Amino acid sequence: MSTVQWLLQISLLLWLSKGLAATQAKPGCQERCGDVDIPYPFGIGSAGCYFDEWFEVTCNNSTDPPKPFLKGVNLEVLNVSLDGTIRVNNPVLLSQNCSGKPSNDTQWWEGGPFSFSNTYTRFTAVGCSALVYIMQDDTVIGGCMTFCKKDATAAKKASCYGLECCQTQVPPGLLSFTANLGTFSDGSADEQEQCKFAFMVDQEWFISNVPDPHTVKDMEYVPAVLDWRIYNATCAASTSNLNTSTSFCGENTLCSTDTQTSSLICSCFPVYEGNPYLPQGCQGTQSIEEC
Repeated sequence: MSTVQWLLQISLLLWLSKGLAATQAKPGCQERCGDVDIPYPFGIGSAGCYFDEWFEVTCNNSTDPPKPFLKGVNLEVLNVSLDGTIRVNNPVLLSQNCSGKPSNDTQWWEGGPFSFSNTYTRFTAVGCSALVYIMQDDTVIGGCMTFCKKDATAAKKASCYGLECCQTQVPPGLLSFTANLGTFSDGSADEQEQCKFAFMVDQEWFISNVPDPHTVKDMEYVPAVLDWRIYNATCAASTSNLNTSTSFCGENTLCSTDTQTSSLICSCFPVYEGNPYLPQGCQGTQSIEEC
């Protein structure tokens, strides 16, 4: 490779990296709140900066650093990924007989295009004789139970398998449901009256940062991961070649639809990077030699 070709290649890669960094938010819209990038279809500011009201993000500048909040569900945003996930701070609301915490055994979720991730999030219960379950349309669709053994203590830094702690996955694509915390009779009235609580949590964070599940009782929030898609939309492309102006997604993208839910998600073609939801958001990453 000659010196001229090498310089051209470096210049092209620098230009591409600069372009990729500048195309996450819509032009003229705020790209970050504090330490968090806010890519389109999410956005801060006027209605033109986000896809619809569910994707509106507000920036609380009274904190240091400022904190972004997903306005539709009033949850702090920790990270947004264009692969269809968003990490949020989710309150630990469900509890019974816990000192310093109000008793609350039901939590309703209706999150528009957001559902708790079946891949990353776990519905978790801690305590003795705890019964947690998820209901939709008066039907139980998931849950787990904890038990305690006299003179036995659950191992620390262990996953929840039932002894003082249990976990269950959330059914995929669940846009609305009721989470419940109850108790069951195992012959010990004392265990039924002990503190028990439940929460949705990012399983990776939970394993890496919580050596003792009982410590979550003193936390106000824990990270959880939500899945998101664009609902009530179609790719609107007349052929399988979606690299056209008729596609909902931008150029050099793949538009994937779910006909059952009338939803879609966009992704860049291989060797392209960037934001597939913007018209020219996906840019090539191949070098001159590779091309």
